[in-house]
Amino acid sequence: MSMSTAFQEKSSTIRRAPRGQSFIEAMVAISVIVSSISSSLGLVQSSITATINGGTQVVAANLAREGMEVVRAMRDTNWLKSRSFQVGLVDAGGVKTARPLLDPASGAWSLSFAATSLTAADAAVYVRMDGVYLQADAQPSGSSISPYARVIMLQHLCRDDSSGAERAVGGTDTCLGSEMLVGLLASSTVRWRGVGGKFQTLTVEERLYDWR
Repeated sequence: MSMSTAFQEKSSTIRRAPRGQSFIEAMVAISVIVSSISSSLGLVQSSITATINGGTQVVAANLAREGMEVVRAMRDTNWLKSRSFQVGLVDAGGVKTARPLLDPASGAWSLSFAATSLTAADAAVYVRMDGVYLQADAQPSGSSISPYARVIMLQHLCRDDSSGAERAVGGTDTCLGSEMLVGLLASSTVRWRGVGGKFQTLTVEERLYDWR
């Protein structure tokens, strides 16, 4: 092999080396970019999911608090009208599960003690086109069914006259002859289907006494 031929082969090898190195560098750069984009997309998706979850939880919390405010307002209204605190809050048949119903025309609230549960169709919360959430015996015109359901549980708070012991009574029971109904253990529970189809529940609870 002549020196000229050897030099040409060496020159060819030197010229080809940068091309191979540039290809490897390009592949590494593409891999880094793809990895960065994938990580960014994951963060964006997590952020969107967290935002949706946060929004639905805020609505659920407001609905639960609203149910509690309805019960408290009815008790206070009874006081203002100089009647027993339990009017409209205690069912004659002993049912302790209720739905807060709003009359849009008068703006008055009432409790329906028709047997219901969070999984029953009548516990559904509707949403009007103006964004107002409400419950009703029948779907209001111009509204749609929201992802939420709500019920209120009103257990009796019974106090023994002699010992002063207090207990919460559920089911269809009420206070015994030696006990006095002194208040209600109210809980407002909202159930909704969250991201991924999993049901979630949120409960607000408060003891409401016959104390002015």
